[in-house]
Amino acid sequence: MKDTNTRKERPKLILLDVYETLLDMGEVQKKINAIYNNRHAYTIWMGQFMQYCFVDNCIDQFNDFPAIAAATMRMTGQILSKEVTTVDINRILELLKHLPLNQGVQEGLSLLNDEGFLMAALTNSPQKTVVDRMERTGLISYFSKVMSAEHVGKYKPYMGVYTWALEQMKVRPEETLLVSAHGWDIAGAVNAGMQTAYLLQSEQILYPLAPEPDYTCGNLLELANIFSTSKKKWVD
Repeated sequence: MKDTNTRKERPKLILLDVYETLLDMGEVQKKINAIYNNRHAYTIWMGQFMQYCFVDNCIDQFNDFPAIAAATMRMTGQILSKEVTTVDINRILELLKHLPLNQGVQEGLSLLNDEGFLMAALTNSPQKTVVDRMERTGLISYFSKVMSAEHVGKYKPYMGVYTWALEQMKVRPEETLLVSAHGWDIAGAVNAGMQTAYLLQSEQILYPLAPEPDYTCGNLLELANIFSTSKKKWVD
């Protein structure tokens, strides 16, 4: 656990990414690697998936997350010379609606709630999909709002997504801590003026040309413990 700056203003809002940050993508990784019969298939697909979300940002069009996920699964099949069926694609898309929680998520959210933090989710995924999953896991009670980039018509790390979320929550950037397992999300939040916390929950890595996150933790519970045990470090 790396606490790189404990002198910033204590955040009023904890803004959390969802997939890979709160939800475990391990089963999706196994399924995709099995479908393509290649242990690198998930990594290739995820790279294609994120790349073409960002392409949509640049060419001023918007396709929803499931559509881009399906398109890039077909593209991954072309890269790996392995045909992927519509049935396989639909199975993966359905699996994405039923992911388990990452370790420490339930306990971390509970502790942050006990500390009195305002919490919200900011995801690139469709809002209904995320709300439905949170309702089934019982996490929804911790969040004052679940927000999707679909309302902006752009994907994180497009700066307008973060500024829109801050407007929705009526907080300043410096009062907000963005928590994510994605290096590109951390870079985007820093660019928007937020405090940042990076969770080592996945095969994602930080972008070396972006500023370091304020916190690097193994899971959400480790991050929550910083705020629970170190209150005297905060500047009022």
